[in-house]
Amino acid sequence: MSSLPTIVNALGPIAFVILLGFLAGRFGLFSPESGGVLANLGLTFCLPALLLNATATMTMAELHDWRFFLGLALGLLVIYFLALALSLVIFRKPPAPSSLDALSSAFPSMALVGIPVLLALIGTSAVLSVAFANLVVSLVMMPLTLSLLEAGRSTQAGRTRGAVVWGSLLHAIKQPLVWAPLAGLVVAAAHIPWPGVAQRSFSLIGEATSGVALFATGLLLSGHKLRISSAVALNVSLKNLVQPVAMWLIALVLGLTAVHRREMILLGAVPTAVSPAMLAVQYKVYADEAEATILLSTVLSMVTMGVAIALTR
Repeated sequence: MSSLPTIVNALGPIAFVILLGFLAGRFGLFSPESGGVLANLGLTFCLPALLLNATATMTMAELHDWRFFLGLALGLLVIYFLALALSLVIFRKPPAPSSLDALSSAFPSMALVGIPVLLALIGTSAVLSVAFANLVVSLVMMPLTLSLLEAGRSTQAGRTRGAVVWGSLLHAIKQPLVWAPLAGLVVAAAHIPWPGVAQRSFSLIGEATSGVALFATGLLLSGHKLRISSAVALNVSLKNLVQPVAMWLIALVLGLTAVHRREMILLGAVPTAVSPAMLAVQYKVYADEAEATILLSTVLSMVTMGVAIALTR
């Protein structure tokens, strides 16, 4: 049976909503900056509610395969450190742009694109992989990136690298995207009944995640101009091509089931997140390359995700 209907059914609605947001920005119905507001809504309220609901109602049997979570962590971190090494050693870039190369190459847009794709193809059980992968990014990759960004500043206001890492970890733990799924896991592990009214309440805001996130992605992209450089091409190649292959190889080595392999490959095929561009603007470094990486990665992901869907059916 042809994979085309599966690909169209999964990616067609996603591309449509991203295009709506992009056109809304280009025709001035919303400013591109509004995408940041919508993304904040999705990341602060919608997705945490979705993650809390999913983890609070899960069974402990869903957590038994530690190899799956190890594979997810390796698939993210291997690409991060590979991109960092290439940037520092081969291209001899300073620490700050190197850290953004690494984050752009390894951080999938799990909230804005990953959730819609995985929900459509895997189901609600895939929310757990997004929750775990987000913890890896928040507690490992982001503190390392922020530490390298701070190291690249001419003045660091007396902050040591240890203080930067510790501060970023504390900041991450305070974010709803981190503590909401952890709270849900506590509820599930303690066998605390999750009331129906709580489930329906969190579902009401959580179900808005996909639409809000994709529209925000389109709005954010409408404010970027595509400038392809060798750095951008390398970042997109690592993110869109190498990471899904790495996820597949790691899944094979760990002997994961076909369902878990598919979940890992699809998560790896998701385009790069918007966070590197936001950090680039904040630190006034590498902004053009980070923004171009997001735009090119998102556009090409309609092809690479389609291939991943077809090959993992």
